[in-house]
Amino acid sequence: MNPLLTVIRQRYRSFLLVLLAITVLLGFYFLSLGSETYGPTTDQKDVNTEVPYQSVATTIAEDEEMSHSHDGFDALRVYNLFTSCKGEDDIILLDTYIDAYEELCKLFRLFGTIFSFVTSDVEEKINILRDYRKSDVAEKYKTIQSLLEYEVEQGTAKNTKKPSGARTLLRLHRALEFIAAFLLKLKETDNTVKFSSAAMKAYDDTLARHHPWLVKKAVHVAMYMLPSRLDLLKKMGVEDNERGMQGISDLAHELTVIFQVTEEAYSQDNLLDLP
Repeated sequence: MNPLLTVIRQRYRSFLLVLLAITVLLGFYFLSLGSETYGPTTDQKDVNTEVPYQSVATTIAEDEEMSHSHDGFDALRVYNLFTSCKGEDDIILLDTYIDAYEELCKLFRLFGTIFSFVTSDVEEKINILRDYRKSDVAEKYKTIQSLLEYEVEQGTAKNTKKPSGARTLLRLHRALEFIAAFLLKLKETDNTVKFSSAAMKAYDDTLARHHPWLVKKAVHVAMYMLPSRLDLLKKMGVEDNERGMQGISDLAHELTVIFQVTEEAYSQDNLLDLP
């Protein structure tokens, strides 16, 4: 084969990979469809609500080497916050849900540079919800259920000119299902299998349902750039043993519980297909 043609083909393939990488960043952005900020960006309050849970505590926090500062991903802290956001009658407190999601967002930073745009987009949505909680109608946004009830009554849930609380939260809600599936794949996959393939399956079973074809393909390309399973576990501070995997399983279960409660709330108001 002509050496010149070989070089041209290699550069063309590299160009396509870069193009697809850019596409996936835009694709994750349009995952939210409406990321304009609502009001000024505010500082995020640090909340550390501890909920006793022996399995996760012994799995993740028993060893001092596995404890983290709040600057990095902390699986136990994420679990505690998501557990404490659900009250009686499955009422979900929005403030604690936001705090929990803010901690969970740190997981995206471990995926690599190409996912940095995802992190920024999630943080932007967190700020939108925080600003609603600081508005004149803050009490209407105290829980996820009251948020949906209020915006349905006001006719603002489907507002496309300004990101409503319902539309903003729905994007985070959909991503939560993917993260729970991703964590389960992390637990179930062994190190002889390329983890990117397992991550793709988690995506295809969850978020992909809400994405157009081009975005799906771009996300698949991005998944190839994920760290290996062992590297990712190391960055998360979780050991690859029975105790460590039990902690991952417990965390995924709690995320699924919160997802199911929120899904039911949206379903009751016929808001699952908000544009």
